[in-house]
Amino acid sequence: MNLGALKTLVRDLNFECHGVPISVKRPLDEVPIVTRGIWVLPQTESLPGGTDFQRHEPVRVLAISRDAISSVPRGTVILAPERAGTLDRSWRVEGVDRMEADHVRVVLVPAFDLET
Repeated sequence: MNLGALKTLVRDLNFECHGVPISVKRPLDEVPIVTRGIWVLPQTESLPGGTDFQRHEPVRVLAISRDAISSVPRGTVILAPERAGTLDRSWRVEGVDRMEADHVRVVLVPAFDLET
């Protein structure tokens, strides 16, 4: 029994129901790619003990379907709302959290526009 079609249907439904509209502008592309992304629950990284300054910030992770975009290099700028129905914010890709067969999870930090 081939479950490939069913897996594709479930993935597409997840991105449609739980995703937010995003615009992905890779460093070498001239035209942004418009697709959907799913925010993964923010994770807090533990820091080693014994340091005077410890900061626990949640790491923002966004899942993007690999059908829409094959690679998301560091420095890619993503316009995405934090929640559905809110204004878009500009995010910069810091790295890849995890790469699966059907989606990639990227670590994002807020991108600040230095020209304004």
